[in-house]
Amino acid sequence: MSDENPPAGALRVARVAGVPVYLDRTWLLLALFIAWTGWSAGEGLGTGVAIAYAAWLVVGILLAVLGHEVAHALTARLLGYRVHRIVATLWGGHTSFDGTGSTPGRSAAVAVAGPLANLLLAALGWVAYVGLPWPASEFAWSFLFLNLLLAAFNLLPGLPLDGGQLVDSLVWVVTGRRDRGLLVAGWTGRVLALGVLGWFGIRPFATGAEPDVVSVVLSVVMAWILWSGASAAIARAPYERLVTVVRLDDVLEEAVVVPAHTSVGELPPTRGRVLATDEQGRPTLLLPLPGPGAPELSSLPPATRLSSLVQRLPDGCVVEVGEGSGTAEVVRALAVTRQPLVAVTRHGTLLGVVTAERFNAAAEAALRRT
Repeated sequence: MSDENPPAGALRVARVAGVPVYLDRTWLLLALFIAWTGWSAGEGLGTGVAIAYAAWLVVGILLAVLGHEVAHALTARLLGYRVHRIVATLWGGHTSFDGTGSTPGRSAAVAVAGPLANLLLAALGWVAYVGLPWPASEFAWSFLFLNLLLAAFNLLPGLPLDGGQLVDSLVWVVTGRRDRGLLVAGWTGRVLALGVLGWFGIRPFATGAEPDVVSVVLSVVMAWILWSGASAAIARAPYERLVTVVRLDDVLEEAVVVPAHTSVGELPPTRGRVLATDEQGRPTLLLPLPGPGAPELSSLPPATRLSSLVQRLPDGCVVEVGEGSGTAEVVRALAVTRQPLVAVTRHGTLLGVVTAERFNAAAEAALRRT
């Protein structure tokens, strides 16, 4: 399945194996820069060749990026992940998918699929280079080079690159802890960011060479992208640690779900939370938690409908889990929504609720034990 909610400002251009492919509007800026670069490279060969080369370079890079991301998406689908979308952006591209149930092997397989796809596209470029006459052979050579460059860059050993994901998976399988994999791969990603900035942005000034303004700006942008992605991985590590030490059964609280038109007098006896179903039959309507201003049910007329009392849980507060699932989705929901409670369902049936208070207490206890 895929997520049909498009990213803001993006245009859907294709669908691959049920996964929508989008072009973000920021990609147009990248396309303009690529076209200018192609024009500059081919200007000495005549206006016609320069225009053709500029257009081809834009198409070639888009094919290389989307080929890379489609490989990620298809591999993720084959391994049972839910893939939401593929987006080409100013910074290249990314594939959004739900990584619940990840293992080191599955994570590594998804990561390596992108660079392998670029190597395959590079091989096609080589065949075209050998078999086509000039100037088409030069266009094919550029396609080969672009794909080799994209594969090599993405295999550098630091997050957010694919090579960093491989480092993450390796440390994960050796130590048995995903959080350590994220920390190691995140810090190597930060080292890469500093390396890119130092080599392309600072080295020309240090050696006395005349710096190329475009190269310096690109190095700063690339270093910022790498540093941001690496820092996000480092920040995510503590959450992954919680997933390994807290079981869902340890934090799940009893709850009942009833139709919204149920009256107070018809409520079944329970010491747990009470949720009501919304218009789509999902348990998203919660009776207010006890506290200042909250009505005491025993003081209300028995005929009072729950629909006049409940409050709607924000989007993201209903978490669907599979058989044997841990707390990864619960942790993500609590962190993203910043709400004190999430409802947990399986196959659409309510299992119970998890409160931030209970989860934090269980996490602190588990971390003390370990």
